[in-house]
Amino acid sequence: MLLNKRTSEIIVAIAAFLFVLGTLTGLRVWDLEPSTSVQSAIVYGGALFITVIVVLRAFQGADLVGNWILTFGPCFGFTLNLFIPIMANPTAFIFPLVTGAIVSGVITVVGYLIGRGFSEV
Repeated sequence: MLLNKRTSEIIVAIAAFLFVLGTLTGLRVWDLEPSTSVQSAIVYGGALFITVIVVLRAFQGADLVGNWILTFGPCFGFTLNLFIPIMANPTAFIFPLVTGAIVSGVITVVGYLIGRGFSEV
């Protein structure tokens, strides 16, 4: 029953993961990497966009876990793309997983608190 409730959130998170990882990997493979300032602006804009989605969902009454599932996909895609090329050991998958969970947790908590704060007004 719980899985049926989370299916759409899981599917969206997987799609966001694949989009972020595929786009960033494609930019790297085709040597189209923008400058560092442009990359930073893209990351900040993406984080702001994800936070706005969480705020809106929290305002509508979505729970914290569902919002975290949604934010984990793109955050994990970004951290995996960031760390895998510079880490060559077999445990290279664990660091991006933990970092993605932390980043998505922070974005989720901030967005959720803002969204629930607006819904109480």
